[in-house]
Amino acid sequence: MGDTLKKVSKGDKLRIPAAAYNAFIDTARDFQARQRGISSTPQASTRSSGIVLVRNDSGDDLSRYTVLGIDSPIIDPEANLDGFKNRVAVVGVTPSEDDHVGKFVVLLEPLKSGAIGMAYGAGVCPVKIDVPGEDAEYPYADIVDGQTANLEAKHYGAAAILWRAGGTGVQWALVRLGPPMPAFVFPVDLEQAGGEQGDEENPATWTYDVSDPVTEDTLAEGVDPTADPHKWQRPSVGFMIAATFGYAHYNSDGDLVLGWINEMVEQASCEDAAGSGGT
Repeated sequence: MGDTLKKVSKGDKLRIPAAAYNAFIDTARDFQARQRGISSTPQASTRSSGIVLVRNDSGDDLSRYTVLGIDSPIIDPEANLDGFKNRVAVVGVTPSEDDHVGKFVVLLEPLKSGAIGMAYGAGVCPVKIDVPGEDAEYPYADIVDGQTANLEAKHYGAAAILWRAGGTGVQWALVRLGPPMPAFVFPVDLEQAGGEQGDEENPATWTYDVSDPVTEDTLAEGVDPTADPHKWQRPSVGFMIAATFGYAHYNSDGDLVLGWINEMVEQASCEDAAGSGGT
């Protein structure tokens, strides 16, 4: 059998054997399939694990760098285990606070409703974030309930903010997508701001202004550490020494929560009873 893929020289008549033509077609189809990431072959994908395929089930045509919550894999492992293992592909929906905090992708390309395309599932990417205010520094961002256009800056989240345009409101940012940041505990300074001392029949009711011990920025004012969502518990009666220091964290609603403070029961030393010595 002759060489069906033999090269020709300048001036030669071009005759393409059927086998060679079919090989060209197979090569082109394979290239297009790999470009779209939807090859049906059982070979593992070589694409970075940070880029995934997503089907836009939000019901709207979406632009690049918008956000979809991860609903489920497109390929059911019970129906097609090889496809599930070799192609990371997910169903994307409008983010919901109940289901998609820390579970979202950012589109790498515009995507019509019902279409499949590429998205960032991990790593560094551009995205718009909504910064609610300048009175606190927000190191993270996560989904906004019912919103695909942007993330929201928060004290916790699955997107670490590496850079943002500045100010408040919706703005461009660079974020690093990764595992959701859990609530973390940090030290705070406390200054008595109100309330009253307790006595033998009533509990103390001290309230505090809370500040960052490093920057001295005020984090909250007039905080009652025994009121929801705070966790401090006082004795039901008695004199208390007001706190000056404590530990806090932010909850999933972005509220500051005092977990422990150095408030103490005020005690007086007992006087030695006269004649208490031994005989």
